[in-house]
Amino acid sequence: MANPNKAKGDRFELELTRFLAEVHGRQVRRPHQEGYEDVGDIHLSPFVIQAKNYRSVTEALNVGLAGAAVQAVRAEEPYGVVAVKRRGKSAEHAYIAMTAATFRDLVRRLAEAETR
Repeated sequence: MANPNKAKGDRFELELTRFLAEVHGRQVRRPHQEGYEDVGDIHLSPFVIQAKNYRSVTEALNVGLAGAAVQAVRAEEPYGVVAVKRRGKSAEHAYIAMTAATFRDLVRRLAEAETR
């Protein structure tokens, strides 16, 4: 019998991928896990998204953000974020969170792009 928590997580990943693909198309992808090093659940360059469908939002944030930072480095992308499923809500209502350091780096990148 399959793990019900894994199935719940997989459904959220797929739902979030489909939601993001409505605008970004093929740029959104779910990488195949190769080897023992996780590279994140969803890629939408320059972001690596760690999707979490936990009962506790706090636990999802703690686990997801820690993993997203490591996975972004492995995937050679600058920004690791976590998508947290909200109970009873669809993917479009998920929370997307990042660390303050990631936010700072993203704002810097946007500011540099505006000056070009």
